[in-house]
Formats: sequence, C-alpha cells, structure tokens
Amino acid sequence: MIPDTSKPGVIRRTLQGMLLLASGRRDGMACFDSTLDAFGAALAPQLAFLVVGLMQVFLQTDKIMALIKVLLSLCVTLLPAVVSHFYAQRWGRGVLWLRYITAATWCNWVVVLISLAATLMAALLFPAIAQQPGFMAALVMTAAIYELWLQWFVARVGLNISGGRAFVLYASVLLATLALYGLAALLPPHYKVLTDLLQPMIVMNNS
Repeated sequence: MIPDTSKPGVIRRTLQGMLLLASGRRDGMACFDSTLDAFGAALAPQLAFLVVGLMQVFLQTDKIMALIKVLLSLCVTLLPAVVSHFYAQRWGRGVLWLRYITAATWCNWVVVLISLAATLMAALLFPAIAQQPGFMAALVMTAAIYELWLQWFVARVGLNISGGRAFVLYASVLLATLALYGLAALLPPHYKVLTDLLQPMIVMNNS
C-alpha cells in the first residue's frame, strides 16, 4: 500500500490517529510518520503561538515578565521531547522515538479540543450548570486526569514499553515542568504561575 503523502492526506491521517489514540486504540500510532518533518509539523502550531506571544511582548507594560512567560512556554513545549528522547535511548527504543513524540505532540491538542467542546456544549445546553462556580474546576480536573492517561497510553504504545516505564517517563516530564515553574517563581522577578492558571476560573466565577 502506497502511503498518501499529499497535504490533505497527511491531515486526514493525523486526525484519524489522534481520534484512535484518544479512544484507546493502539493502531492510531500507525497514522503518524516517523520523520523529523512530521515532528516539526506537530510542533508548528505551538511554536506559532509562541511567536505571536513574543511579538506581543513589546506591547506589554512589564516586558521582562512577558518575555519570561514566553521562554517558559518554549521550554515546556520542548521538555517532553528532551525527556522522552533520554528515556527512549536508555531503554533501547530510539528507533521508535520520532513516531512516538510526533503522536504525543499532536495528542496534546485532543485535551484542548475536548475541553473547548465540553465548555461550549454546557454553555448552550445547560447554561445554569456552566455558570456554577465548581463547573470550570471540575472540567479542568477531568481534563487533567484524561491528559495523564492519554500521554501515558501514547508513551506505552509508541515506545512499546511497560505501563510502569510509561508512568516514569510522563512523571519525569511533569516533575521537570514543575521544577522550571518553581525556579521562575523563586528567582526574580518571581513569576506567579498559579495566578495565571487560576485567572480564567476567577473571571468566570465573578461573571
């Protein structure tokens, strides 16, 4: 079978792979290519947002803090690739790494899209529930738990490793991310990440 390398074909296979993996189907991994170009394409949307953020730095009052936020976001975007590559090489799974990290990067958008869809549906169908103070908190918690499972599953399938090793890999990514934000909070000018994360829920609860 000759693979469809046209742009519409690649987009279709990527969406199919995301949906299959999101529903716990191992065969979704075969929808992703194992090339640097494929990984670059998976990173492109996140990097585009970072470029926009970098351009907006000059419009902010506190330019240093705005720049720190962009740099932190860049580090957090690249951390999964760095950490997973280390473990893939250590466990003899280097040949599987490119396909895995491509799939894992695309699957980050699954949680975002599901959260947006759930918020819109709740606002349209059950507006009274959507306006409850605990709705957003419950949605964020549910999305976080699902993201943990999805990234664990993609690591287990993509690198062909045990569930325990997949847990170690993703836990390492989370710990490295927390360490970065912890350093940013401790060192001047003291970026308060929790304030930024909780701001949307505060705004919604006050509206």
